[in-house]
Amino acid sequence: MPHVKMTKNLDPTGRLVIPKEILYTCDIFHGHSIEFFADEKTGTLLLQRYYGQSCHFCLSTEELSDFKGSLICKNCNYMLKIVSMRKQVFQPKEIMAQLLLDLYESHPHATQQQYAGMLGISEARISQLIQQVFDQASAQLEERALPK
Repeated sequence: MPHVKMTKNLDPTGRLVIPKEILYTCDIFHGHSIEFFADEKTGTLLLQRYYGQSCHFCLSTEELSDFKGSLICKNCNYMLKIVSMRKQVFQPKEIMAQLLLDLYESHPHATQQQYAGMLGISEARISQLIQQVFDQASAQLEERALPK
């Protein structure tokens, strides 16, 4: 991880705003929990994302295993293995959209970045697939609404 150094002042009530650059570097986003560690001897304060006893990707608490210091559930581990096996295999849009829907069903709280990581594609591609899924769903709803 690259080292990022910034200096910030506390506000009058003792609060500190953590810059977005620092949060993004540490993979911390809105809604995530943060752990604080303080070392009185050195005066060091350490912050890190808190995962607790849940999967790093989907927050599941079942069938967890440790992988490089992170807990990962059996389903996410399986998805990561699939992605690593077909790293450079480009799938048609329809297949990728269905894979994304399947992931959404099994990991409804994952972020777009996490879906991209699980499928081995970019976040921009995830956005395109989401748009395609919405377009298909809209077309199906319009077909059902039209009188025959």
